[in-house]
Amino acid sequence: MDEYNIVQEHAEANLTLLCGYHHDLKSRGQLPVEVVRAKNANPHNVVQNSTATHSLFYFADHAEIVAGGNRVVVSNRSASGVKIDGDSLVDFELVEGNLMLNLDFRDRDGAPVLTVRQNELVHSTHLWDYEFTGKQLSIRERKGQIYLTVVFEADKQRVVIEKGLVSHNGVDLLIDPRGLCILNNLILVSGSSIAGIDTAISVGDGSGGSGPAAMHFDIDRGPYDRGAAIVWARKSMAEAAKPLPKYLPGSHPKFSGSLSPGKPLTLMAICLLPYPWERSSRRA
Repeated sequence: MDEYNIVQEHAEANLTLLCGYHHDLKSRGQLPVEVVRAKNANPHNVVQNSTATHSLFYFADHAEIVAGGNRVVVSNRSASGVKIDGDSLVDFELVEGNLMLNLDFRDRDGAPVLTVRQNELVHSTHLWDYEFTGKQLSIRERKGQIYLTVVFEADKQRVVIEKGLVSHNGVDLLIDPRGLCILNNLILVSGSSIAGIDTAISVGDGSGGSGPAAMHFDIDRGPYDRGAAIVWARKSMAEAAKPLPKYLPGSHPKFSGSLSPGKPLTLMAICLLPYPWERSSRRA
């Protein structure tokens, strides 16, 4: 807190962590060290349930959601990547001609972990550690254990949910760069590409207004072995990450499985709707 050129040492009692904005104010002499010491003794994040808002800058008519390696292309419309019981966990909302990001990720108790409302980001302060480096926000449940990792690529009009273990209304989702797994029923979605539809993945009760969905799954919310489900999911994701067989033009990847409760279902490498340039090439 006292400048190093004055004290000439890095004593623990003299160290604190400032955000870039307040660090700049202190460097310019606009934030007195007495204020820094007072705030250090009673940090904002300790007494508040969430941080102050952080602005994101998604302003265009097209965007992309990537969740567990699954890709959703959004253009000139509001669209959700994942909905549970009609509640959207990640979507882009069309507002005055611009697509704005919304996120709603919660823990198993229903407490908010990360919230974005029309490009305004707030995260809770009750978990072990939060690290926002460049475009990437990492939230850790404990030392060495990532709870959620999200990359905000506003320059590419894209949000990437790389890793996560989140819950909503009794539905548990495991997200990994290799796939997205609904743990309750062992449903794994990997390598899908979706465009031109209101909702990519709809889970549970769709009466909340999911609209047309590329995939919809009913979920058994009874007790299940969450640990064993996570082990199965990670093993299956490793298999899904292996190179897929090549398909001839006009053929479609095949998948097998069951929607019965407790029976695994794996969906891999699905392109549910052709992209505009593919439609154009077919017409040609």
